[in-house]
Amino acid sequence: MYTGTKVLDLSDHQGYFCTYILAHLDCEVITVEPAEGSTLRTLEPLHNGESTWWQAYGRGKESLVLDIRRQRDELMNLIRDADVLVHNYSASRQNELGVTYQELELINPGLVVTAITPFGATGPKSDWPASDLTVWAASGAHYLSGDSDRAPVRISIPQSFAHAGADAAGATLIALWERSRSGRGQLIDISAQVSSAQAALAANLAHPNNAGYEVERVAGGLKALFPVKMTWPCKDGYVAITLLFGPSFDEPNRRILTWCMEEGHCTQEDVDTQWGQELMAMMSEQKPPDAYFELCKKVEGLTLSKTQKELFEEGNKRGLYIAPTYDIAGLMTEEHFKAREYWTEVETNSGPVVAPGAFAKLSATPINPPGAAPELGSISGTAFNAPATVLSVHDNPERPLEGLKVLDFMWVIAGPFFTRVLANYGATVIKVESSVRLEPARGTPVFKNGEPGIETSVPYSNFNTDKLSFTVDPSNEVGRQVLLDLVKWADVVTESFSPKAMAGWGLDYESLKGVNPNIIMLSSCLMGQTGPRAKVAGYGNMAAALSGFYDLTGWQDRSPAGPYLAYTDGVAPRFMLSSLMAALEHRRKTGEGQRVDLSQAEAAIHLLAPGIFDLSLSGRVWHRAGNRDLQYAPHGVFPVRPKTDNTEGWIAIAITSDDQWRALCDVLDLNLDKSMTTAARLAVQDMIEGAVATATQKQDADVLEAELISAGIPAHLVLNSREAQADPQFQHRNHFIEVPHTPTGSFFVENTRFQFSRTPGRVERAGPEMGEHNFHVLKDILGYDDDHIADVYASLAIE
Repeated sequence: MYTGTKVLDLSDHQGYFCTYILAHLDCEVITVEPAEGSTLRTLEPLHNGESTWWQAYGRGKESLVLDIRRQRDELMNLIRDADVLVHNYSASRQNELGVTYQELELINPGLVVTAITPFGATGPKSDWPASDLTVWAASGAHYLSGDSDRAPVRISIPQSFAHAGADAAGATLIALWERSRSGRGQLIDISAQVSSAQAALAANLAHPNNAGYEVERVAGGLKALFPVKMTWPCKDGYVAITLLFGPSFDEPNRRILTWCMEEGHCTQEDVDTQWGQELMAMMSEQKPPDAYFELCKKVEGLTLSKTQKELFEEGNKRGLYIAPTYDIAGLMTEEHFKAREYWTEVETNSGPVVAPGAFAKLSATPINPPGAAPELGSISGTAFNAPATVLSVHDNPERPLEGLKVLDFMWVIAGPFFTRVLANYGATVIKVESSVRLEPARGTPVFKNGEPGIETSVPYSNFNTDKLSFTVDPSNEVGRQVLLDLVKWADVVTESFSPKAMAGWGLDYESLKGVNPNIIMLSSCLMGQTGPRAKVAGYGNMAAALSGFYDLTGWQDRSPAGPYLAYTDGVAPRFMLSSLMAALEHRRKTGEGQRVDLSQAEAAIHLLAPGIFDLSLSGRVWHRAGNRDLQYAPHGVFPVRPKTDNTEGWIAIAITSDDQWRALCDVLDLNLDKSMTTAARLAVQDMIEGAVATATQKQDADVLEAELISAGIPAHLVLNSREAQADPQFQHRNHFIEVPHTPTGSFFVENTRFQFSRTPGRVERAGPEMGEHNFHVLKDILGYDDDHIADVYASLAIE
């Protein structure tokens, strides 16, 4: 894949996940550390003096001790030979260190420089003190998780810089792809705030599209106009069930209610009701939601009568959208991952560890999971092992993926998020929609102007920008032949169904390869294409529950709150992008296509690696802990006087040093011991949090935030969609933009999540009208003549 690609990592703890992914793809990664080591080595928990964070995410890298101020010649020698440089410096810090892109480009014109910072390299918040907690608060995702009567909660294994790093890895590979044509590098600017906003799954767009309401948090579910339940108690814990709205859910809802009826918990009338459409009517305020609340009680009667295992096993047999909310220990016992040989053993200084394995299975170029993280100073020379890359430089004004042809069967959230990136960066993406089964995202709230319809879904329009919509019935033989002609045209086929679907249509990989021997097929479903759970159908809320994220989100004294909606649907697309770019790079070098099998659950588990390492080394299971942290205190979300009427006000504060603690005492006028060390503060968190909350609730939100930032304290208001729209940093990055939409005139959508200095992506259109490009695809892409097109329409393959 990327053997010989040389990556220099100056990023300390904020860029760890980017170079972790690149190391999995065979890049040669050198992490430059100061004499005392990277801050990633200091994060709790520690075993034999080593952080599980470093043990988890230092894998596959080498460590070079270098003072980048005093040993500038040695640093420049490395930069001269590198293909990629990753750092976490704002623009002002780059100037201070003498590593601006303009300076580095003179040394190495082919260098791809990837900057990963909390808020982006430039803008009004680019130099703000920040932490995982405050970035999460700024993203809009934090506001959506937790109990409605308490503060919003984060996931208890920090996530924001993993989102940023995963974005950075995909963006870096796109830039390398472009460099293979132009010979030129460029600067990539990654904002962790913007990357983390993907976890809000378009809820940040509720306000600008005039839906008339905020999406609000409710434990184990979500709240638009009324609470929607997604987490259910059972005999020995909790399960996630997808009982949702829209015609696409009528049949799945009927299956679970049939089981409820058989067990005596509901009636035949309940089974026969088209609940997907009923819920749609409730969402549009055409009907009151009382019947839904009664239905939830009946389903809960079923779940309370059985264990997680009983519900999961029988649910699988019945084709239900149901999964257990495992903790990390339960995750490690799931037989499916063992059957897929997912786990790998890593020998650390503290003993053997069972670690996450390959995040995707590539048939021609398998990912070999890297070994143990290096000791400090594992190498001493200031040179890469691989020879310097020789490039011929010429102008390339196109977007990086111009000319790439993608036939896209992805649907709902995760897959469309991924293929949207391809379209925004220049690929021609034909989104295949069934003419007989509605794409579920088309029926997903929120809706433009609060009006439900297949062309007014805000999430659909956001997930599918710049794509072509082609409606066809793949079970129709004429329709299938049209699709096979598109396979001949395509470079890449993507799909996100359970394994039986594509095979049932005769569109499995072997069939496609018979039509186009060099095709790359990327398949992504919840559990992967093989293994005992391969046929588990469903959505990202189930993968998030099964892989441990639900158990890690909420309060210790309450049930899991779960991250918002379908958390892994915002995580997995980044791994899809990196996997596809690796497959494309292999085909560029060899002409060989391949199959990529990506399990959403397996990919997302990499974001929990420190907790998995800790379990192996200490036997400790990490659970939800509100907004607290293992290392820092106080570390939480506290009430403030809100910025606007009819909203709640919260501010995230993370004290990461004793100096910050003293500053907090001064800003809030706390009558507490300023000399308390971190260890002392961790021991009395209840008392400190109570005092801080008492002080903050009397403060105006904006005023307090400004005072804390001025004092050097990481802090940020917890933003809802309305506040995200007004956020000056989001505005500086032009993150929310209005683009044309054929049926409705326009939509507000999110811009691209990373910024390229030379060949930027563009968002030009909202998601397409259903079947909007049918004639264009047949006539202009496939070149069918009028008679052939008439025959296709006459066959009812296309409507």
